[in-house]
Amino acid sequence: MLRGIVVFLSVLSTLVGATHSVCEVERTDTQKAKEAIELILVNEPENTVCMLQLANIYLKLGKIAQGFEILVDAYSIDPHNVQNSRIATVLPFALKVTKLKQQAAKTNDKDIWNKLGDGYFEMGIFNEASVMYKKSLLVDDMQHMMRLKLALALQKNSQIYSAIEEVQIVLIKEPTHLYANYYMGKFLAYDLKNRQESQSFFQRAKKSLIAQKDAFGYLEYTNLLSDITKELGE
Repeated sequence: MLRGIVVFLSVLSTLVGATHSVCEVERTDTQKAKEAIELILVNEPENTVCMLQLANIYLKLGKIAQGFEILVDAYSIDPHNVQNSRIATVLPFALKVTKLKQQAAKTNDKDIWNKLGDGYFEMGIFNEASVMYKKSLLVDDMQHMMRLKLALALQKNSQIYSAIEEVQIVLIKEPTHLYANYYMGKFLAYDLKNRQESQSFFQRAKKSLIAQKDAFGYLEYTNLLSDITKELGE
C-alpha cells in the first residue's frame, strides 16, 4: 500500500514537472507544445504561466488576434506576472487593440477600424491590418486612401494581385488619383517586373502631383517629384 502511494506521488510529481516544463520552456515543436498547453488550460483555465506561453506561440505563428486576446485575459488574472513576462513589451498595444476592437464592434465606426489598421500596419502585422481596413471599407467604400493602405498591406503580405485589384478600384472611380497611379506604377515595376507598363501610371502620377503642388509641403513635393522623375528615367 505504502509502495503504491510512493509510486503515485512519483508519477504526479513527473506530471506536474512536465506541465511546468511545457509552459515555461520554449519548444522547437510549436504545434505539439500548443496542443499540450491547451489541454492543461482546459483543467487550469487561470494558469497564467501557460496562458503566456500559449499567447507567445500564437504571436509567433502570426495569429496576432488570438495571441493578444489570451495575453489580455492573462493580464486580467495576474497583472504582475504578465508585466514581468518576456512578451510584456506587446502588452500596451494588446490592451489598446482590445479596447478599440470592443468599441468598433459596438459602433462599427470606420475611424476606429482605420486606427486599428494603422496600428497593425505600423507594427508590421500586415495580415491583421488588411482585415481592419476591409472592415472599414465595408462601412464606407469611398475611402480611397484607406483602400490604398489596404493595397499596401496586401502587397507587404505578398498578395500582389489582390493589392493591384484594390488600386484598380480606386483608379476606376478616380483615374487621376495621384497615389493610386503612383502605387500602381510601383507594383508593376517592382512586384511584376513590368517597367514598360508602369510608365503610363508614373506619367499620370507626375501630372497629378504638379497640378496640386500647393497642397504639399516643399520637401514632400520635392521628394515625391524626384522619385517619380527617377522612375520615368528623366
